Amino acid sequence: MTGMLRRIIRVSGKEGRRLVFPVLLSLLDSFLHMGMFAVMVSAIIDLLNGDFTGEKLGVYFAVLAIMFILRAVLGSVGYAQIQYRGSDIITGLRLRLGDHIRSLNLGYFNRNSIGKLSAVLTTDISDFETALTHIFSQFCKAIFFTALALVFAFGIDWRFGLGVLVIIAAVLPLLVRAGTVASGRALTLRSSVEGVVSRVVEYVNGIKTFKLYNLTGEKFEALDRSFRDLKRESIKMELSVMPWSISFSVITSCIIPLSLIAGSLVMTRGLLAPATYIIVVMIAISISVMMSSLGSLYPLMNFLDRAALNILALLDEKPFPFQKEKADFPDYGISFKDVSFRYTEEVEVLKHVSFAAKPGTTTALVGPSGSGKTTITSLISRFWDVTEGCIKIGGEDIRDIAPDGLTERMAVVFQDVYLLNDTVLNNIRAGKPDVSREEVEAAAKAACCHDFIMKMPEGYDTMVGEGGSTLSGGERQRISIARALIKDAPIVLLDETTSSLDADNEAEINRAFDLLMKGKTVIVIAHRLGTITGADNILVIDGGRIAESGSHSELLRKGGWYERMYKEQQQAKNWRISSGKEQRTMNKER
Repeated sequence: MTGMLRRIIRVSGKEGRRLVFPVLLSLLDSFLHMGMFAVMVSAIIDLLNGDFTGEKLGVYFAVLAIMFILRAVLGSVGYAQIQYRGSDIITGLRLRLGDHIRSLNLGYFNRNSIGKLSAVLTTDISDFETALTHIFSQFCKAIFFTALALVFAFGIDWRFGLGVLVIIAAVLPLLVRAGTVASGRALTLRSSVEGVVSRVVEYVNGIKTFKLYNLTGEKFEALDRSFRDLKRESIKMELSVMPWSISFSVITSCIIPLSLIAGSLVMTRGLLAPATYIIVVMIAISISVMMSSLGSLYPLMNFLDRAALNILALLDEKPFPFQKEKADFPDYGISFKDVSFRYTEEVEVLKHVSFAAKPGTTTALVGPSGSGKTTITSLISRFWDVTEGCIKIGGEDIRDIAPDGLTERMAVVFQDVYLLNDTVLNNIRAGKPDVSREEVEAAAKAACCHDFIMKMPEGYDTMVGEGGSTLSGGERQRISIARALIKDAPIVLLDETTSSLDADNEAEINRAFDLLMKGKTVIVIAHRLGTITGADNILVIDGGRIAESGSHSELLRKGGWYERMYKEQQQAKNWRISSGKEQRTMNKER
């Protein structure tokens, strides 16, 4: 139990100390509860002894009324406080988890399914909030009240106190077993929850593919099966805990009849006063009620403790180490020095890569798919850390700088653009929230997206949907280009950014890129070699190594992979489709 409490405190963080006050109110309520029993017992004793008077009735009534009012106030204040403070703790926890997740490398997301991560961020946090705001204080109250009642029991008659203690000690293994079973079943149940989340996400995201290939029935069966598994595991959990929990409650309930029988026998022999006998029965009733409550609360606490374990497992994932939050680079030249990188131990993606991108120059990365081009830009962004060697910007190792501080100096335009479920305006200024609307519109015009934005129902205030689902691929890409223009960072990373654009707009977008890239250190991944002929340096990446390097004209003279692919792409421009047949015609330029 101490381990469980430590985990609750650790997950709650520094804000967890705010729960002390409402828990103390709950314990004070237990003390007053016991006080009300004491008043009632005193009244019964006076009746038995013939000492009950109208004056005493008034006193007892006044005392009970005061205690009742105090308990009502304590109960309402304690409940409100634990709800408010618990909600604040959960809000802080969610923000803490969000910041922590941002600090993890992409390997964490490759190793763990979206169902697992979603279960932590939704189900586990929700379960932990339930434990914190509805169960924790009641659990503490039940333990405290039971301990207090035992003290009173020993104070009344040591034999009675010892008997109750022996019964409780005898049945505690049943309670512990109920908690162990609940904890074990929680692990299985959570696996089922992860499966449901993963299947739901897969079904929603892949619905187009499922429809096109007639897989909707097959995939829905998998989704339906995951729901049935969750139902089965939920029932199993309840049924597996029930025998232990009920056995504990039934046996502890026997404290009442045993106290009645034993007390009656002792009293008839003149060894126990009638007044004491009544106190014994009253205490037995109170202990039995609280132990029954504990029988249901403890397994539930163990079940919810699994949520705390899952949250801690995520918090214990090691973030990227760094020495500086931000860095003031003397310049923005990028250098790779003997860099090797593996996503897993078995596969080496980059092998001893070395190159320098001087400040204010453009370096293009070309080569076959899977050669390691995107990995290079991911390492510069510090989505991963190198396995061997080092990457420096302005002569400073990027591993010394916090990832957020590093990416502040970068504008990135990916081939696969993700937009926030927000307005067009907020998506464009995501990298620089304080810019004016006029600056946003100027960037949009430069990126050739102003016209189609103005045709939207609410213009720049139109919601684009999750991931930009309401926009075409080309529209999303242009908005991401406008976003990069707004950020105006000294390092620009581009990943085949014109692939979703039509030929008419490509020339205008390239002019926008000229503005974006002016005076910046640019790393660009290109598949269409005609778009990077003006680059200062072109690196041909093949099999994780630099196979060729040089300017466009230098690589053409070398007669290697670049020269061959460039000529093939130039010839491919002249392909035409006519009369249902693919024909290649060569247009001679004069």
